[in-house]
Amino acid sequence: MPPAILMAMSHQVANAIRAAIGDHGPITFAEFMELALYGPGGYYEHPPVGDPGDFVTSPHVHPVFGSLLAIAIHSMHRTLGSPAPLRIVEAGAGDGTLAVQVLAGLDDLDVDYTAVEVSHGARDALDAVGGLRVAEDVAGEPHVLIANELLDNLPFRRVRGDKEVRVDVDNGGRFVESETSWDGAPGPAGQETIDHTGALAFIDRLASVLTRGYAVLIDYGDAGSASDGVHGYRDHKVIEDVISDPGSVDITAGIDFSAISRRAEERGLLAYPTVSQHDALRSLGLDDWLRDERDRQVAMLDAHEGLEAVRTWGGRSRATLLVDPAALGRLRWLVLASKDLPAPDWLP
Repeated sequence: MPPAILMAMSHQVANAIRAAIGDHGPITFAEFMELALYGPGGYYEHPPVGDPGDFVTSPHVHPVFGSLLAIAIHSMHRTLGSPAPLRIVEAGAGDGTLAVQVLAGLDDLDVDYTAVEVSHGARDALDAVGGLRVAEDVAGEPHVLIANELLDNLPFRRVRGDKEVRVDVDNGGRFVESETSWDGAPGPAGQETIDHTGALAFIDRLASVLTRGYAVLIDYGDAGSASDGVHGYRDHKVIEDVISDPGSVDITAGIDFSAISRRAEERGLLAYPTVSQHDALRSLGLDDWLRDERDRQVAMLDAHEGLEAVRTWGGRSRATLLVDPAALGRLRWLVLASKDLPAPDWLP
């Protein structure tokens, strides 16, 4: 997007945040995120993922990710009694890359695929993909819901001890942190914790529509409080200052999966223990795929098809990033299910 348009969008977001602060004082970090990421002119108005964007997600690294996820969905489809059509909802569908990959892997099924995005501009981009139903919110009664790297970007509040971190403006008009009293349970002294209000609200919404089905939630985090701090991404680099230029940078923090699982069970869902993406993709057959690709590479070399062999090697190398514990392999997969359903047979 031209820099002039990006700058205009950033000004639009900043003005909206200043107006909110002027109306009711320092705003919660959750409100700041809502305006900076999802409001008019916000960061997600135009999908920022992929090599030309600010960061990549698993389906942008290699399409085998979507192919293996389709295998998981095939299994859940059989457990559900092979409904037709199979209703799939992808929350936070981004630019539609994962949707295209999953649909290619499910081409033998009757699938009704809904791609959900909050921002108007993102929905326009998904409309151009084709083959998708595009929506603003999770609705209907999905058989399978997917959320890949969504929960960590949903608005959250920040707490330091018994103080809440809010966003204010100084005399120069710059955005600054402001600590106010916190009405919830205090966190450890001298340590910042995250109250994932947006992710918990998403679970509430999910529980209201998942009457008989599964949800696969994939994100960064652990079984305790978020451990990687608040940060953002721009041009594939980590950005620590996420408040000075709202609308121009991603905002994220690792998910407390224990809190998410507890909320899901309080709302009547089953929450199975999380597994690493490394283990999930290997269980779904990534090792076999890598072996087949290696054999194909050898056959190409024997046939003196050197360029194709190099391309195959490059693709296989990129695919290993999906399970690298220092890279995308450290993502966690959380599977939720309605009460009448067993754990998926592929879940390690």
